[in-house]
Amino acid sequence: MNQKERLLNHLQTKGKINPLQAWRELGIYRLSDTVLRLRKEGYEITTNITKVKNKFKEVCSVAEYNLEA
Repeated sequence: MNQKERLLNHLQTKGKINPLQAWRELGIYRLSDTVLRLRKEGYEITTNITKVKNKFKEVCSVAEYNLEA
């Protein structure tokens, strides 16, 4: 299974994903690139910006991607 297939499977079965999850769970380092390739194939993937705290307890913004039904 390649990165696109792993990401698509995750979005279809588990829902949203952010870059840290993609790195840890799917081995995808450049999530936005993989999302772009799926979008070019016609998949409707939305981006939502969410706030999280990093390991230093600082608030950061990260992208979360979700496959539209």
